[in-house]
Amino acid sequence: MSGWKACCAISASCAPDAMDGNRGKPDRPVVVIGLALAAVAAVVVWQGFQVRASFGSQAIGPQMMPFLVGAFLAVLGALTVVAGLRGEAPTREPGDPKAVIWIAGGLAAMLLLIKTAGFVPACAILFAATARAFGSTRPAVDLGIGAIMAVVIFVFFARVLGLSLPSGFTESWF
Repeated sequence: MSGWKACCAISASCAPDAMDGNRGKPDRPVVVIGLALAAVAAVVVWQGFQVRASFGSQAIGPQMMPFLVGAFLAVLGALTVVAGLRGEAPTREPGDPKAVIWIAGGLAAMLLLIKTAGFVPACAILFAATARAFGSTRPAVDLGIGAIMAVVIFVFFARVLGLSLPSGFTESWF
């Protein structure tokens, strides 16, 4: 077997556009991603006009950031569309639906737990689920690393910056 048929024998998520045999031919999914980036850029710039904060007579203030981000996204979108039209995008690897399910499950758990259990446990679970999606087989270690990272983030935002994050039973310790 050769070409996209060999890839599809490994994973059903392969499309003919993803194979090396189509180098130089337009890659529709890449073009769609580039157009989506351009659309997000347009929304960011549009919302940038809604920012009314300023620092007196300074030319650069908080209202400038959405325009910089929008311009950056627009450039990335344009480059992605060009690469897709030229067929220069890198070959995609076969998809892994189990990884997507682990990450989606971690996000769902975070959304369900963040208001009740708090920021730290919810982030630790999300981190562990994402690590599992990338092939980790040590859930206890992943939960510990996720909890440590979440505590550092929580302390920085809540204590250093003075911003409020969802608090649960563990955040009361800090």
